Amino acid sequence: MGNIAILLLPESGAHSTQVLLVRFPHFHRVVPESMTRDEIQYSEPMKLSKTSSLRSNRNETVLAALTRIDDEIAKSEKNLPGARLAVVAAELESIQLEIKSFEECTATVTKDTYAKTMHQLFISLDLYRRPVLASENEDFVANVNRKEMRRLELSWLRTRYAELVRERRVLHAQILRTRSLYAQLQHLLDSIWGSNTRPGSAQENALTKAIGLRDALAAVSARLRAAAEYAHAAVRLLDDAMPAWKLTTVGKYQRATEIFFQFKEALVLLIDSIHQSTDIPIFINGKLVKVPSYFTVGQALKKENVTSPAFCYHGRLSVAGNCRMCLVEIEGWGKLQVACALGVSKNMRIRTNSEKLAKAQEGVLEFLLVDHPLDCPICDQGGECDLQDLAVRFGNDRSRFTDIHFFGKRAVENKSLSPLIRAEMNRCIHCTRCIRFASQVCGLEVLGSTGRGHDMLVGTFVDKMFLSELSGNIVDLCPVGALTDIPYRFKARPWELKRTNSIDVTDATGTNIVLNYRFDRVLRVLPREHEEINQEYVSDKGRWAIDSLEMQRLVTPMKKVGSCCCPLEWDPALKMASEIIRSVPPEQIMAIAGPHTNVETLVTCKDMLNMLGCEHVYTEREMHYSLGDLDIRAGYCFNINMKDIENADKILFVGTNPRFEAPILNMWIRHAFRNNEADIYVVGPPCDYNYHVTYVGENLHSLSKAAQSLRGAKKPLIFVGVRQLETANGGKIMRKLYELAASFKKTEYSVLNIITRDASFAGALEAGWRTGVRCALEKKCPKVVISLGADSIFYDWNPPSACKIIYVGFQGDKGAEFANLILPGCAWTESGGVYLNMEGRSQYAYPAVTPPGKARVDWKIFRALAEYCNLCLFYSDHYSLCTRMAQISPNFVNLGDFQPKLFGDLVGSLVDVQAGSTANEPFCIDMPCMKDYYCSDIFTYNSPTMVKISKSAKEFEKSDYFSVY
Repeated sequence: MGNIAILLLPESGAHSTQVLLVRFPHFHRVVPESMTRDEIQYSEPMKLSKTSSLRSNRNETVLAALTRIDDEIAKSEKNLPGARLAVVAAELESIQLEIKSFEECTATVTKDTYAKTMHQLFISLDLYRRPVLASENEDFVANVNRKEMRRLELSWLRTRYAELVRERRVLHAQILRTRSLYAQLQHLLDSIWGSNTRPGSAQENALTKAIGLRDALAAVSARLRAAAEYAHAAVRLLDDAMPAWKLTTVGKYQRATEIFFQFKEALVLLIDSIHQSTDIPIFINGKLVKVPSYFTVGQALKKENVTSPAFCYHGRLSVAGNCRMCLVEIEGWGKLQVACALGVSKNMRIRTNSEKLAKAQEGVLEFLLVDHPLDCPICDQGGECDLQDLAVRFGNDRSRFTDIHFFGKRAVENKSLSPLIRAEMNRCIHCTRCIRFASQVCGLEVLGSTGRGHDMLVGTFVDKMFLSELSGNIVDLCPVGALTDIPYRFKARPWELKRTNSIDVTDATGTNIVLNYRFDRVLRVLPREHEEINQEYVSDKGRWAIDSLEMQRLVTPMKKVGSCCCPLEWDPALKMASEIIRSVPPEQIMAIAGPHTNVETLVTCKDMLNMLGCEHVYTEREMHYSLGDLDIRAGYCFNINMKDIENADKILFVGTNPRFEAPILNMWIRHAFRNNEADIYVVGPPCDYNYHVTYVGENLHSLSKAAQSLRGAKKPLIFVGVRQLETANGGKIMRKLYELAASFKKTEYSVLNIITRDASFAGALEAGWRTGVRCALEKKCPKVVISLGADSIFYDWNPPSACKIIYVGFQGDKGAEFANLILPGCAWTESGGVYLNMEGRSQYAYPAVTPPGKARVDWKIFRALAEYCNLCLFYSDHYSLCTRMAQISPNFVNLGDFQPKLFGDLVGSLVDVQAGSTANEPFCIDMPCMKDYYCSDIFTYNSPTMVKISKSAKEFEKSDYFSVY
């Protein structure tokens, strides 16, 4: 029933008291004393502020009234239809689904004999009360007249509708009665106190407990009101759907039977989902805990921080249950059970510390070690091997492998999975993690197993390489040394490495990574878990392109003399840079940001040029549309949190292939395809996707067809590639897409999202930089160009001889080749900095190693250059620079959180189509080719590892495997 409150009332003229036991249920929230009696809502606990003497002549009246009110409240609580409301809600939602599915049925009905026959049918199948049809009666249903079945369904729905209306009235009556009781109790409590004297502290404390009754009334009233509003909304929706029933009457038998089964199945699923939200009690090693009813035993153990060893289980992959290491003992069950695959049940008693269980786990490890080679001294997994750790903790300290008649350990042939993944299959323990990852996350059915027991082999079905943009993650998933990282092989042991958190800048996803380094040299990159961005995966470029940091490095300032570059000290180099900048008018100076420039450098460079009077700052990426010079983040960032992509039900791609442009983003899209059965449509040429897509077309008119495909979606998403917007028709495409997105304003999702490729793109636009650099170079003809690590632009634009180039970057390529002056900067692993990913989420990459030679942090170079130009920037350290960044955009310093975008619905009306083709001129939505995923930009092209795997893949496939056409 609940708790008991003791109300003490003093006798008249005496200090003795009478005791009244007042029942009231325990609720977490109560009603404040100042709230009106008609507006009962949840609030915080209240205290009595006014006290006075008790009126003795009313004691008996008060006792009788409080007792009566208490009994009525107890009766109201007992009759509270909480469990019934959940079932009613599920039935209402199922009825609405069924009504909607019959809206297109034709009317062909008669009234002859249906009522009697269908009434008997429903009684025989117990369909009035039972939510699911019995499988043994399906043949009987198939032989029923289709007209009669439909008419009885309509009759049943109308009856149910009337019942819900009556139930709503009862709930409202209960609420009114509760309010009346509350008013009576309020009056009685107020009448207890007078205005002359005040009782003792003990009596006052006892009387304070009486307020619990009023709190209980408030909570009951609030629950009843919420239940009544829910039932009222459901009845209103059903009332809106009834005219469709009256118009459609009867449809075809086949359609009716299918919908009837769907209706019953949906009802069961809804009821199950309600039940899943409840916690059930279980016992773990004698300790009572509560866990959700849909948990497995392994999840319950993990939640309670109880060690459960496992090899095959992984939280982001499907359950295999084949290693038998996570055994647990269940009281009352004869045999040990597998924790990863066994669901919990009420009052289940689980033991993880019994002697029987210890012997079983010891035996499992012994069987694994019998066939395991003695490679630990030379295995790269040493120090990070699950088999080592579990063998020490759960294994035996003695070996029984001494029989001279034993035929020897198992030996198998090694497989060549990839040029970057070493497969030592003698070490494999058959956990199948790599198989499940390749199939479920990568979408490639290339790995599998053959044979059983001692003869089981893991590898490719045919002689084929495992080529995936996420393939390196199977090295992290492998619990032993069967799969190892070839570029990192024999370089270091884990305990010798230092670790620093950073951000992957090879794409715009903002993948969280950990830099492992030793002696000022980054040796490997590992993923860092982030539930909203990359989970615990990293792309192959982010993992293996790290060796590019040691190639083509700029380590000292240099000036161009003829066809050669001469080294300089920093003082003459900065003087020369200031002379070049001061030698031309400010309007003839331009700065171009490269793909890896951090926000600190972007802000400092722009501030310096703005103080000179120059506003020409551009990114290397193009966008052939503008927003009228307005800074609206919804126009260049994601309008949705990346983790919410997996809940989408329909997705449209416009001129993009996320698999190669943003592999981690593509992972979330694949989650939506696998887990939510999302329909994916493509406007553009055919591409190599790793999930099923429907091609709509390749022209602008296809976007209208795509709008028809997205109709009815509750959570639609549209992805457009930034390379598509670099074309001359980018403005037209965006205007059409915003018109399409406007039709989904009522959905809970922000529909339109732009997939960018550069890590600096979103941060540059946020800091006030512009797009359209190629057009600006042609129109403005700058005399001085400052390149912030921008190299790709110089493959398309050949600077005239009169144009002076100042290159600030860490790698020498095309930009450094044309430069008149080179100022060596730092890579992100050396300087750190803030980066905005494609969501517009701000993250900080911490520096790990020191820059080589005379290289300096980029933003400090521009800070010093400003002083040589007689300019004063009001920041000299990183803290004051962050203050300046916060003035420009608070998002720069709000690290880690996803920032919702505002004014997204206004962007469509602000899109300006630039000059070019006429508005009615037809064109095709093509896709600028990314020929090679591994060598897609200057940084990855300088990586020996990326070049190696790119050549190996092309030679093996005999074609351009990574072409997006």
